[in-house]
Amino acid sequence: MTRFLMNKLRIFLALSITLVSVDVWAAQIDSELVTAAEKGNFSLVKKILDTQEIEREALNNAFWAAIKKGNVAIVERFVQAGADINLRGEHRYTPLMQASSDGRDQVVELLLAAGAEVNAITEKNDTALILASEKDRRKVIPLLLAAHADVNAKRSNGMTALLLAAQEGYQQIIQLLVKADADINYQLENGASALMLAAQHGHLGAVHSLIMANADPNLKANNGITALKLANLYRYKDIIELLKKAGAR
Repeated sequence: MTRFLMNKLRIFLALSITLVSVDVWAAQIDSELVTAAEKGNFSLVKKILDTQEIEREALNNAFWAAIKKGNVAIVERFVQAGADINLRGEHRYTPLMQASSDGRDQVVELLLAAGAEVNAITEKNDTALILASEKDRRKVIPLLLAAHADVNAKRSNGMTALLLAAQEGYQQIIQLLVKADADINYQLENGASALMLAAQHGHLGAVHSLIMANADPNLKANNGITALKLANLYRYKDIIELLKKAGAR
């Protein structure tokens, strides 16, 4: 091998080693950023973002870790660094959906102010409002409604935020949704209504709130069942009396 070729080989090997070293260093920084976000270490997150250039994918990965941790200051720093506030994670969740489901009201407020899509849907057509209503996230729901969340959005099986709240007996959530013009008499494909679900599961407070919101006590499911028949079936005496006072037959 000539001296010229030997020199070129040495240069090539030196460059390769340098590139590998840079890749390893970058990977270490990315991993360190994710770990800092997971542990809620704001000072380290800030230091890395202030002093290092992070690739987009790595930035978003660490941002997801911050969303799940729920540290508002750290989430805000990632938003300032240009993280994608509408990125998609598992089941096509967005950061807003994750924060809403987890009840992180301050993070939700921050994301909405930064322009997060309030009516984005998951692979099952869940929205942030549906997820928050299912989990009784009382501080989150007013924020979503104020940002014009679709109060009557339906998941793939037809369930709405109101039906989920009625099924679980979340009286305060029902009141918030009704005030935002939720369809009080909406029925599933099988004819079930919010009042029927509340009565079936023995949620007296939920039944009361729905009746006060003018829910029709005589709606029938496809099989002819009504809220009153369900209450009778499960022997919920107080609910039976309440429904009869509201005109249930």
